Amino acid sequence: MLLKLLIPSALLAAGTYLGTTAFAEAENASKEPSSKAQSHLISEGTLGATEGMAEKEMAEEMAEEMADDYPSPAQTATRSVADDSSTIRDPLFSNLILPLPPLLLPDLLMPPYDFPSFNSQRLDEELQIYSRYLRTYGTPDVLIVGSSRSLQGIDPLALQEGLEAQGYSGVKVFNFGINGATAQVIDVLLREVLEEEHLPQLIIWGDGLRAFNDGRPDLTYREIVASEGYQRLQQGDRPIVSRAFPDEPILTASTAQSIVTSTLTESVQQTISADLDMYGFQAIPDRFDPATYYTRYPRVAGSFDSDYAPFSLGQEQTAATIAVAEFARSRSIPLVIVNLPLTHDYLDATRQTYERQFVNHMQQLAQQHAFTFINLHQYSDLMQNQYFADPSHINQHGARAVGLHLAGDSNVPWGRVKNP
Repeated sequence: MLLKLLIPSALLAAGTYLGTTAFAEAENASKEPSSKAQSHLISEGTLGATEGMAEKEMAEEMAEEMADDYPSPAQTATRSVADDSSTIRDPLFSNLILPLPPLLLPDLLMPPYDFPSFNSQRLDEELQIYSRYLRTYGTPDVLIVGSSRSLQGIDPLALQEGLEAQGYSGVKVFNFGINGATAQVIDVLLREVLEEEHLPQLIIWGDGLRAFNDGRPDLTYREIVASEGYQRLQQGDRPIVSRAFPDEPILTASTAQSIVTSTLTESVQQTISADLDMYGFQAIPDRFDPATYYTRYPRVAGSFDSDYAPFSLGQEQTAATIAVAEFARSRSIPLVIVNLPLTHDYLDATRQTYERQFVNHMQQLAQQHAFTFINLHQYSDLMQNQYFADPSHINQHGARAVGLHLAGDSNVPWGRVKNP
């Protein structure tokens, strides 16, 4: 950990020193030789006496190590003076940034996320992580949305891996799951919270009956619309503004993926949430074992499960689902709603009855409003206990299995994302 903290600090010191030197050399090029300018800088105490010399030596050594990948800022400044003096009007800023590796660029170039809370810790966290993702990779090709079942139930990297195997290379996926999210919450997220240019080419909405059941009190939605953050939305402000990001992602596919993932994930965990990675995903290692699980938690029958009873369809949540479908269609974004798997243990007779009604309801909506509905309850292989953390929430092993399964599902219009 100490080493990881020292490396960025050292790189920043190197960039600062080299940028300052380049600025001084450029400014004094027409007045005195560069060697005299360097002597003048040192004599004036720019770096400080002994400590400054040590920093200079460290900076020069690190600059040499980065020379193969990053041009010397002094050389860059010299070339700029020779070619076009107008390009060095602000050489200190440009040369401070140039020698720094891509891992440091996102946070140095862009302002920090700063927006009032939406009374949902997970939504606030996901917005901060998504802000980092956008300025690092650009807008994702695929955005996963839904409740906690989606947050921990669809692994974005497994989906990318599966698509790569199918011939769809370079597809970027982000998981924007929100604990307690209903159809109304997803409607607010997609149509009000996010800027249109930060929407993907395809939306995977992974969830289940509880997110669409009008019989349940929608506490998460109520908290969000009562929040200070939502009031700011009504005033025309957005938490992630358009001008905060460059036209192209700062980190490209050529960047060493393992280093990028490790560094930025650690940054996310230190500043935002310890249980989310930089792709918004929550990996849960627990495995559901009925023999031990029900010694700690009561077994609740479907007839007493507040997620199912009371049960009602066709009201506010259905209206929100239709609004999302129409919005996506108007933007030419394919919408795929996935009924995520549950354990066989969980699906007693009561829940199975409600689930059949829900599936019929969603299939009708899909036909009427031109979206794709996929029912993963048809696949027993995805309903194994080893893929779950509890009777209804998928663990990291199940999330990987679901991601790979969706990548190979021909019902998903992957061709609309990228051609193989």
